[in-house]
Amino acid sequence: MLLILFFYPLCHYGQERINWIDFTQLDSLLTVAPRETLLFIHTDWCSYCRKMEQEIFTKKEIVQLINKRYHAVHLDAESIQDIAFDNSIWKPKNKRKKTGQFHPLALQLLQGRKIIFPTLLRFDSEFRLKSIQQKYLNSKELAAFLE
Repeated sequence: MLLILFFYPLCHYGQERINWIDFTQLDSLLTVAPRETLLFIHTDWCSYCRKMEQEIFTKKEIVQLINKRYHAVHLDAESIQDIAFDNSIWKPKNKRKKTGQFHPLALQLLQGRKIIFPTLLRFDSEFRLKSIQQKYLNSKELAAFLE
């Protein structure tokens, strides 16, 4: 057991990760350190969302690009949490998670677009929508989207 505890951290040594933040942090960060925002909207049941999280968002060049240029936020579209953002508190309709019951903030951010997962939204430093992708992106496609 001690060997596992000792060597486990070494297995992850050097692996960089995206510095995901939540919406409550985003409000203040946009004021203090304005930069573009990358928003990843996903669900628990979306296999392409998980694939992006495990295979694409772990690639060193993608991690470095996102951490250097963006505030990265991920949002579970079916979240049952209250979310404080933009001087408002966004409350889900239900307190029980249900497939297809989307959080009001996710709906607002998609601005009436059809809900497709995964969805990536790119905002400028003043949180104005610049571009959107509503599909799985491989690392080359994601790098092009982020440039």
